[in-house]
Amino acid sequence: MNILKSFLICISMYSVIPVPNISWHEKNMKYIFYMLPFLGIFLGLLEYGIYITAHYFQISSILYAALSTALIVFYTGGIHLDGYADTIDAIFCHGDKEKRQQVLKDSNSGAFAVIYTITYFMIIFAAFENMYENVMLYKLIFIFTLSRIFVLYIIAYTKSATESGLLYTFSRAENKKALLIYAYTATLFSAVLIYFISGLIPAVIILLILVIISIILNKYFLKVFGGLSGDLAGFSISIYEACLLLYFSMFSGGL
Repeated sequence: MNILKSFLICISMYSVIPVPNISWHEKNMKYIFYMLPFLGIFLGLLEYGIYITAHYFQISSILYAALSTALIVFYTGGIHLDGYADTIDAIFCHGDKEKRQQVLKDSNSGAFAVIYTITYFMIIFAAFENMYENVMLYKLIFIFTLSRIFVLYIIAYTKSATESGLLYTFSRAENKKALLIYAYTATLFSAVLIYFISGLIPAVIILLILVIISIILNKYFLKVFGGLSGDLAGFSISIYEACLLLYFSMFSGGL
């Protein structure tokens, strides 16, 4: 029952899908991060639905890319992109760790957040447009699921920057150990699927890309922000998604 409640809370927090109201007690939220990959699977299915519709009605690749890009925002309610924008503002404030933490908590968006969010949308849009002739369901599922699997490593390996909030509740060793076991299992399962679909080399390349990004993000968050926050986790998901979309758009034959 707690798993189901965690799943419903996860849906309500990280998507716009309506769900019954569940009390946000710590016990009900114990498995919330475990449910993130399932939201990625559903987003991949929705993205494939747009692709099928676009081809059925012979919609141009440009309109298809615009709709696919917009769906990421509509589906998540922009929560991960909000973290991305706040993180960009904090990065470019050029202050110390305390100053950057203050900027992360500021609900206002600065010039750099606007500039780099537009740049982000341009990259996502171009990737979708370039994939138009070679979109497969499993590619979209891998993109949005792996991005949410690998953010679990960031959550588990990066200490919390504050002593409050949802991420802090997972800072205890037993919580992180269980989350890591789950993440390793999900990664292994994904790697096996990629191997059987496309072979060893694509599986190794994709996982290597994600591991390198994770190491860089972990070290950067610790150095610049003193740890992890919800905004930084959202930033991580956005970066993973953009990199995977770029990979599939540039090397469409690679998987």
